[in-house]
Amino acid sequence: MPTNERTYYDAEELWAFVRRALVALDVRDDDAALVAEILGASDMRGIESHGVARLERFYVDRIRDGFIDPRARETTTRETATSLAVDANNALGHPVGDRVMRRTIAKAAEAGCAIATVGRSNHYGIAGYYAMLALEHDMIGISSTNAGRLAAPTGGRDLMLGTNPFAYAIPAADGDAFVLDMATTTVALGKLEIAERLGKPLQPGWAIDASGAMTLDPRAGMLGALLPLGGYGTENGGHKGFGLGLLADIVCGVLGSGVMVPDMPPSTHVLDPGITSHFFAAIRIDAFRDVAAFKTDLSTLLNEMRSSTPAPGYERVYVAGDPERSRERAHRETGIGLDPVVVASLERVSEKTGVAPPRSRAERA
Repeated sequence: MPTNERTYYDAEELWAFVRRALVALDVRDDDAALVAEILGASDMRGIESHGVARLERFYVDRIRDGFIDPRARETTTRETATSLAVDANNALGHPVGDRVMRRTIAKAAEAGCAIATVGRSNHYGIAGYYAMLALEHDMIGISSTNAGRLAAPTGGRDLMLGTNPFAYAIPAADGDAFVLDMATTTVALGKLEIAERLGKPLQPGWAIDASGAMTLDPRAGMLGALLPLGGYGTENGGHKGFGLGLLADIVCGVLGSGVMVPDMPPSTHVLDPGITSHFFAAIRIDAFRDVAAFKTDLSTLLNEMRSSTPAPGYERVYVAGDPERSRERAHRETGIGLDPVVVASLERVSEKTGVAPPRSRAERA
């Protein structure tokens, strides 16, 4: 029977393990540190589908099997005062994404706004991490990525699009922020994997089976397809999620000179080297208005939303970024809880890399 029992780890212990494991696979130390930081940010914010649960299959195994070049560095193929086009050269997506977003921010600091694309990359974790890099610079940050095919278009059943997320991060007063980090599918594949591990059914509108019928069975959903944001058909707006997912593929894959459908393989298969593309943008707020006034107005707007009357069954209204900040505060106190399947995966990473596994809070006590 599935178990909900979790093992708790200090974030620093997990990050140090990720870094050591990747260095053992010939990843540059600074690149390994960035991967660890971004996976850690995902787990801290409660997005466990993109945290250390991804370490073995998405990064360790792909490096060991020759699908990611652990020593590669990105190169710039085109550049203007407000734009960058970058070839990742099949490097790990996280360090490339971090460096390119920081270069985009630096360009925006000079020009007011800037945009960058990255082609021939790999999975880069949560889109929100890169958008949030702009917050401390009083800028609006935007990031998107395409991915291996997991989702069916509205009215179809073939795998045609990835989860293709968009993230926007916008600073408000007193450290507050609007941070929207969302897949353009109803959920990410990781939600189906978590449901299967825990023996729970899916929610209606998350997935279809191989015949195209909506399913609540996690395994059938993983053998079928995810649904666009809005769910099945057009009645609840599934065509809008389909449009957003296709938009992500356009600004990442087409504009970034990357791999596009039908050449993008399904995410259920071993993905080819360097098939992922990313998009980044930064907008300097003071190019449009006074920063302090903007932040005050945004805080007023966000707090009006938060203080609005909740619907029956809800305690309060949350704006984008609130649940993640709450989980981050909780994880600093309790540690990060990993379910047994993820713990077992980290133990296999330990065996594959020769690096001692992370010690849980109980083991360190």
